[in-house]
Amino acid sequence: MYGGNVGAVCRAMMNMGLSDLAIAAPREDCSEFDVIRWSLKSRSIYESRRECATLAEAVQDCTLVAGTSSDDGFYRKVSRTPREWAPSFLEAASRGPVALVFGPENNGLSNEDLALCTDLIRIPSTPKYASLNLSQAVLLCAYELYLAADEYEPPEEGVPLANSDLRERMFGMWRETLLKIGFMESEKADHMMMALRRILSRGNLTEVDARIMMGIARQTSWYTDQPRKEVSSSDANAV
Repeated sequence: MYGGNVGAVCRAMMNMGLSDLAIAAPREDCSEFDVIRWSLKSRSIYESRRECATLAEAVQDCTLVAGTSSDDGFYRKVSRTPREWAPSFLEAASRGPVALVFGPENNGLSNEDLALCTDLIRIPSTPKYASLNLSQAVLLCAYELYLAADEYEPPEEGVPLANSDLRERMFGMWRETLLKIGFMESEKADHMMMALRRILSRGNLTEVDARIMMGIARQTSWYTDQPRKEVSSSDANAV
């Protein structure tokens, strides 16, 4: 792995809550400058890494070893997607050390490497170019682990949803305003208002959303009620 990939892997790991990095047979020409530049705030993962002479040494204490491959060779037929595999990996991790293994950027894991693996993962991608960048593959697998572990909690809307009474008052104001400004004719108002209801019902409408929409309708209605200054012929000529 060259330095940029190592740094990007560290960043992907920290994004998804992983921290134990082992590098088997590290390259001597790996640039630490590139590692630091690409890892940004995840530099601590690189600094605490383990370096092993072989993959066998790196995974010797692991009960489950999952290897990634994009090839279709005979030994690589029985594979699962990261999403299918993640729950069993987490279950094994609760009982002992486990490893997720990625091969070199240029040719991936060898058959000898795969012999050490208990599980095989294949990330779905187009057959036209199935091979992924190393750090991208790490991020996708780590992402599925993160979701499977129920670590992610979507942010909750801090404002309550608008109730039916508030929504109906909002639509009433918009009906009156749209008629006043000539956007729709009275005989077509019901049809146009149904369209507006559909537009504003495609997402959860909060109380703040409804009051903003009411404020826009109110201000528009007020503006149309203001007297307009007549333009005299002399003013027109001056323009």
